[in-house]
Amino acid sequence: MGKVTIRLNRSAAEKSRNKDALKKAALEAFDKAGRGDIFCLPFEASGQRFALSSRMLVEVDWLPNRIPGRALRDAGKPKPRRGKG
Repeated sequence: MGKVTIRLNRSAAEKSRNKDALKKAALEAFDKAGRGDIFCLPFEASGQRFALSSRMLVEVDWLPNRIPGRALRDAGKPKPRRGKG
């Protein structure tokens, strides 16, 4: 996965005592949850409780005849598992 951007919605930004600590805690929660395939995960920052929700950004480029006709994945990362967890 590429660069992860943490966006704070208005209520989180307004309620946060320390926005940098909140973003750092959100990124740590995202890492702990497996970096994807999650809908909601509670976490704490500076003694307050927040909820992280994730979305996937899909970027589309035009690259005719420059990549193979199959999915390219990072060989060092396991495939995401689906199901309850």
